[in-house]
Amino acid sequence: MNNNPTAPSISIVLPVYNGESYLETTLTSIQSQTHSDFEVLCVNDGSTDNSLSILEEFSQADTRFHVLTQENSGPGAARNTGLDAATGTYVIMLDADDIYEPTLLEELYASAEAHGSDVAVCRSSQFDDSTGAPVDSWWTINIAQIPDMPVFNAADMRDFIFTAFIGWPWDKLYRRSFIEENAIRYPRLSNSEDLYFVFLSLALASKISIVDTPLISHRVNRSGSVSGSRAKDPLAFYESTCLLKAQLKKRPGLYEKTSWGFLNWAIGYLVWNIETMDDESGRQIQLKALANDEFPELEIGLHSPAFFGLEPTVYARYCALLDEAIGNDGQTASSTKQQKRHRIIPRLIKFLEGIQYDGLLRTLRKSLGWFKRKLLKQAVSQPSSHMARGSDFALTGKIAAKNTSSRTLGD
Repeated sequence: MNNNPTAPSISIVLPVYNGESYLETTLTSIQSQTHSDFEVLCVNDGSTDNSLSILEEFSQADTRFHVLTQENSGPGAARNTGLDAATGTYVIMLDADDIYEPTLLEELYASAEAHGSDVAVCRSSQFDDSTGAPVDSWWTINIAQIPDMPVFNAADMRDFIFTAFIGWPWDKLYRRSFIEENAIRYPRLSNSEDLYFVFLSLALASKISIVDTPLISHRVNRSGSVSGSRAKDPLAFYESTCLLKAQLKKRPGLYEKTSWGFLNWAIGYLVWNIETMDDESGRQIQLKALANDEFPELEIGLHSPAFFGLEPTVYARYCALLDEAIGNDGQTASSTKQQKRHRIIPRLIKFLEGIQYDGLLRTLRKSLGWFKRKLLKQAVSQPSSHMARGSDFALTGKIAAKNTSSRTLGD
């Protein structure tokens, strides 16, 4: 609850860096919102163009707009500055180059208020910055992975909490007290800092609701955007992933319940980062790290290929990148040897960690149990590839019983 009677219902945090070509359009779409009880915290992140003048012009004409200026520190730091200054019951962190439907705030606010949501999420669309053409973006909310209920949380979709939504912040309205109580802020990274904030908040939220309507037009293929600057720190994505994992493991039981979905998302994010890296030097840094086993927290070596089955093609794509990284020109024998090495080292580390926390005897018993289960799996025929949703909306990997109401993934 917000105890300040004069505070707005929504604080909008808007990081701005050299956005003079599109900033006025974005600010006008915010100013035209049908829900008018808001403040806009425009964080000028060391812009060197005319952005500051545009922001000051809007703030002089509309008292809801406030300008905060800092040295260039990146979008994560700018959002933190805005969060620290926010006073609203809810907060949303918009991008300065997108266009917002007039009912964006109204519909997200109504959803959050109706359901007591910690996070309310809407669908978005995309358009090409150079041509203005719309870009297919059905995936901004993967509705097939979301429980058929008005409000839910990670426990209701433990395998999908990291894949049902996109790890960007601007399509989500957050209850500010929830953010503050959990001390959620953006890490100081040059890119991928948003995934930490977004997925940690989704994993911790008691209630999540959705507005299944595109309310944001997201500008893509813009030169100079943050998403196009990953080459400056090509391994930041892994650092952010590790920070997220560490926070999940601090919450009793949370990581255990969501680890399968998290690790499946993480290998997919690794693959996507390398596949889409358009800077050759940055790509080589990533491939070298892959060849040298520098991604141990993803636990790829601890599990069989079947474990990474949430997205059917991802493990094969990972193996192709591994082949490229070790320079074997697709020779499967070398690939198999390298994959075995990738599994042995992290398993040894896991065994030593087990001794440290559980003692030698308990760790040995656990290892023996794992070995027996592995032998049993090898002795029986392979299970059906038919996957069913369990009652907790998690993949069971088993054929649903005849008397169950579980739905298959194809439904």
